[in-house]
This record gives sequence, C-alpha cells and structure tokens, in this order.
Amino acid sequence: EVRRLMKPDATIWAIGTYHNIYRIGKILQDLGFWILNDVIWFKTNPMPNWLNVRFTNATETLIWAVRDRGSKKYIFNHEYAREFSMRDFGSKISLNVWRIPISRGEERLKDENGKRLHPTQKPEELLRRIILVSTNPGDLILDPMSGTGTTGVVARRLRRHFIMIEREERYVRASLKRFHQ
Repeated sequence: EVRRLMKPDATIWAIGTYHNIYRIGKILQDLGFWILNDVIWFKTNPMPNWLNVRFTNATETLIWAVRDRGSKKYIFNHEYAREFSMRDFGSKISLNVWRIPISRGEERLKDENGKRLHPTQKPEELLRRIILVSTNPGDLILDPMSGTGTTGVVARRLRRHFIMIEREERYVRASLKRFHQ
C-alpha cells in the first residue's frame, strides 16, 4: 500500500535487526523497490547480552530504497551524509555506517511504572539523519508504524510535513503527549 501512495522518485527506509531485515529486503525487492543502500546503525551503547549465549547485538540495518528502479531524481543530500561521516569517523566521504547511541535518559519514554514504554524506540538522532539525507523542508513523510512518534517529532523540528499511523493505543497516547509538551 505504501508503494502505491509513493511518488515515482520517493524513497522508503526500513529498519530492522538480523531477525527480520533480510526478509524485509527481499520483500521490498519483490514488490519492485530498488535498494539504494544499506546503512548500518552502530549503537555506541547497546543493551548487553547478559546470558552470554551469543554476541551482543550492537547494530541494526537500515534499507534505503527508491520506488522505481529507473528513478534518478530521488533526494540525496550528500552534504549531510558527509557531515555525519566526518563527525562519526573523521571521513570526508559519505559512509554507510552511523554511530548513534540508543535512546536513553529524558529521550527514552517510560510507562507509568518507570519501565521503557516501547521496546524499540528509535533515537531522535537516527531519524534526524534519515530525514536530513533524504528529504527537503516542506516534504511529506509517512511513517506507517510510528511507535512513539519519533519520526513526527523530528520531522516537525526539521520543517517537514508528516503522517503517522500507529495501531497501539498506548503509543498513540505517548506520541500525542510528546507533541503537546
């Protein structure tokens, strides 16, 4: 459904761990999307694997794809991409690895018991980079699984329009609260 709504030069981002990202990539390709890049989010403060039965998962993979393979007019603001690489690694070229900590402190939303509200809340810096690299001010962003609303919060801050969809009522309430603070 998202592909049907997209303009020919629009792009899509999908984020996942090793549990699902390869399946998501295949599905995107089967639907006709053209993968432009994968971006590795290196979590500088990952959740430890206390059981010591496997490696601590310190990365998530982002897939960036364009709706149509022949598209050449999708947005890639390379100046921002270079800025992120310079900040993260001292590199003058646009690398596909971003060093960003997971959500914590005041940014991390808590439930009424003080526990994390959403198990996979994305950090604002991750969404800031996605939005800056692949959209311009005034563009429209659709987040069909918006969770606690991080995409909308960052999009508004960066002067983008947005539509968010979320089926979990507690996340919708948390999103609305974020917008009214």
